[in-house]
Parts: sequence; structure tokens; C-alpha cells
Amino acid sequence: MSATIATRLATRLFPHRWWLLAVSLLALLTWMCTGGVAVIAALAGPVIFVPWALLCTCIWLHPEHGALQPGSRFVGRLPDVVQRLVRWYASLFLALFIFVGLILWPVLFLVWP
Repeated sequence: MSATIATRLATRLFPHRWWLLAVSLLALLTWMCTGGVAVIAALAGPVIFVPWALLCTCIWLHPEHGALQPGSRFVGRLPDVVQRLVRWYASLFLALFIFVGLILWPVLFLVWP
């Protein structure tokens, strides 16, 4: 996922960031209360990971309010090339995070005894 695509996604999801946080935390609490049953853990992974990754996308890459945008307090002081590299790395990390949550987490919890 490129930083441009992630920025567009962040713009669309920014008004819903509190719902993303609530869904992720509710799924985490539900999973912790079930005692770690393998099927529930396999299903809880994507419900925890994906909203959390989308929330991080909103917080980090939103064009106006994002923590990794040129106008931010910390990243805005870095050279332009470094800013682009940080945003690119963040979008790559979030794409990998979603892949792990959607694919790897369920497979590992269903395969391991």
C-alpha cells in the first residue's frame, strides 16, 4: 500500500476513528474473557487487528490531522525526503499488519494445538 492510498483511506475513515477503537477494544476484551478458545481466538484476531490498523492509518496519515504529515510537530521538522520515507514505511507496516491479522493470525491459531 502506498502512502497516497493510505492517506486517501485515512481521509475517509477519520470521522469513524472512535468506532474503530471501540470495535478493536471490545473484540480484545471479548477474546480475553473467553479463555483463549482456538476458534474464537482465530476469529478475534482479524476483528482486533483490522480496526486497529485502520485507526492507526487515520491517526498517522490523515492529510490535516495526521501525526506523520508535514505540518506535524515532530515529522514536520525532518527533511522532505525523510518525511516521505517515514510515511511510506508506515503505510507498508500497516499493510503488513493487516495481512498478519487477516491471514496469519487465524491460520496459526487453528494449526497450533
